[in-house]
Amino acid sequence: MVLILGGFHPVIRMQMAAAVPTIALSAALTIALAGAPPSGPSKNGAVPVEAASDAAAEPMLARILQAFDKAQRETTSLVAGFTEKKELKLLARPVLSRGEFYYNRPNQVRWEYVEPDRKVFVITEDMYIAYYPALKRAEEVPIKKFVGKRLFRFLGVGQSIDELGKYYEFRLAAQSDIKDTHLLVLVPRKKKLAERVAEMKIWVDAQTYLPRQLQYVESDGDSTLLTFEDVRTNVAVAASRFRLELPKDVVVSESFNGFSLGEQSF
Repeated sequence: MVLILGGFHPVIRMQMAAAVPTIALSAALTIALAGAPPSGPSKNGAVPVEAASDAAAEPMLARILQAFDKAQRETTSLVAGFTEKKELKLLARPVLSRGEFYYNRPNQVRWEYVEPDRKVFVITEDMYIAYYPALKRAEEVPIKKFVGKRLFRFLGVGQSIDELGKYYEFRLAAQSDIKDTHLLVLVPRKKKLAERVAEMKIWVDAQTYLPRQLQYVESDGDSTLLTFEDVRTNVAVAASRFRLELPKDVVVSESFNGFSLGEQSF
């Protein structure tokens, strides 16, 4: 489960939100725990995080990741409602959106926003498609244009914890502000990544070990919070969910615009 990096827009980076509840993470328990995280409340009002570097914390983190990994391996499909809350420095109020998320293993993902504006993002092994109905605009970009299929690698598809550990340091919060969850924090290891990503937080359900909530915090303080509800795993998801039949009057671009189109810009 990871985010990206590079010049992709936060929504692409938030696909790791998709990646979190859906990818098959390998059972890798050798977690690199380096350095101490910031203490005290963050500007986003988050719970203080303590590095899981002592004898008690390391086994706890390893146990959680092992259970998290097991939940990933056992998840072949997933359907959930989601609420997205974006807090941007340039806006006085948060931007709230609502929609549905669909996933089929190994690499079919669909984010469908229904409020306040409808928009659909579909990613398959071969194609990325974005559709903005109100604008009568769409993007269709072959995945091969993302050199080395970095898109899926950064989405976390098929990555092991060991692989993710090359980019992120896993930490376990001393406590979670959501009842019956464990709060995991991913902190960038590499300087270039840290220039864009401050941290990623995952609130893992203490029983199912699937994510209940995810937060992506950018280096400038802007943040995106995804909350999942009515999560259903291993249910039938029709292949048609990952195909978009675009109306004839829709203008289709073959270039990736970073999800920034008109008033529906993220």
